Amino acid sequence: MPLRPPRLRSTLNALLFSDLCAVFAGPVLACGLRELSGGDLPPDLYLNIAPALLLFIPLYAALGLYPGIMRAPSEELKRLSLGTSIGFLFLGFLLFLGRQGEFFSRSAMLMAWLATLVSVPLFRCLTRRLCALKPWWGYPVLLFTPAEEDGESARAFFRTRSSGLFVASSVPLTGDGRLRTAGGKSEDRLLDDLERAYPDAIVCILLDPLSGNAVHDLVLKLGSRFRRIVVKPETFWLKQSSLHAADFPCGPVLSMRQNLLDPARMRMKRLMDLLLCLPAGAVLLAFLPAAALLIRLDSRGSVFFTQNRVGRDGKNFKVFKFRTMVADAPQVLQETLAGDEKLRREWETDQKLADDPRLTRAGRILRRTSLDELPQILNVIKGEMSLVGPRPIVANEIPRYGEAYALYKRVSPGITGLWQISGRNDLSYAERVELDQRYVYNWSVWLDIYIIVRTVPALVSGKGAY
Repeated sequence: MPLRPPRLRSTLNALLFSDLCAVFAGPVLACGLRELSGGDLPPDLYLNIAPALLLFIPLYAALGLYPGIMRAPSEELKRLSLGTSIGFLFLGFLLFLGRQGEFFSRSAMLMAWLATLVSVPLFRCLTRRLCALKPWWGYPVLLFTPAEEDGESARAFFRTRSSGLFVASSVPLTGDGRLRTAGGKSEDRLLDDLERAYPDAIVCILLDPLSGNAVHDLVLKLGSRFRRIVVKPETFWLKQSSLHAADFPCGPVLSMRQNLLDPARMRMKRLMDLLLCLPAGAVLLAFLPAAALLIRLDSRGSVFFTQNRVGRDGKNFKVFKFRTMVADAPQVLQETLAGDEKLRREWETDQKLADDPRLTRAGRILRRTSLDELPQILNVIKGEMSLVGPRPIVANEIPRYGEAYALYKRVSPGITGLWQISGRNDLSYAERVELDQRYVYNWSVWLDIYIIVRTVPALVSGKGAY
């Protein structure tokens, strides 16, 4: 029997090939840009260090990036950035030891590092999108669940195969943790068949409503056949990405770190906001005349629109946007909802209209490209908003958040966030609230960086923007 089944070997090879291409593409791009800017870069000199780039792959492997599954995207981005930075530091150290550093362009090396920081996660994202369409892509998951409806619900999370996981088989359990078999087949025979078909599968056990003893017996039974077992507890408060197992005097415990209560991390988030938004303010000033002309020629009224929104600690602030609606928008909305029952239900459900009669022609363009939100850079600079955070809400939306409002108040609302990169207005209101909760529970600087990177293709596609 081969060390790895062909399916798993192909999935791993795809990621390895992607990383190799990205590691070489970054320096090649940097050298090309340096050459175009008038630099003198001897090609033979740089080709001599090309084999050293192969060291990046074992570095990524040491950081647990292969096979690249069961890891949060922000954590993967963090580890890829760390591995790339260590790789370039090691490369510089080798050049220093070989007394060849003086012959290499420092600006080219800096650009190569920055280009590789971008190219590796970008190539991985493209690889997953392309390979997810192939039948050989992904690691099989054997789903053991005590309730059929729970199994169907869990399957929904595996439908997008870009995660690298798919449900190969769902095995029903009895209340005492025994396997439900059919056709007179024994438990051992069923497990033999699964092991033979999926020798490197990941076993996922949904706990609820299994007892502790039943789970213990089931893990022992499966642990002798499958090398990786994950357990998903049905516990609503286990949502932090910083959750990890730790050793404690009383025995193994689950450790959770509340990043939002760390002043140093909050200062880092604020610094990142200023570093990114101050230069973006120059873009706003350059775009302002064209936007003002477009808005004023299309309809009467102010260029800007301000509205009270709920910010951190429940404090109100005025959000700035380019005006995208007609001057008498509230009256138009009331008349529209009064005359159309379907639109009224849509508004009550989502607080949005896919075909909003209040939008001007210029407004539709600004909404589609999200340029209407560009003035919110001023809110970020003032400290009322953050570049990344929950979607800013108005006061009458607070009851719809329910208990989640306490989480919403813990951070400043953002220009972009999980909602914006996950479908925007195509999502239901309940899904928006869930995404805001997920952001607060899992916040880290790397999650912000991941969202910022994902915002660019989301803006280009325009999906859900209306």
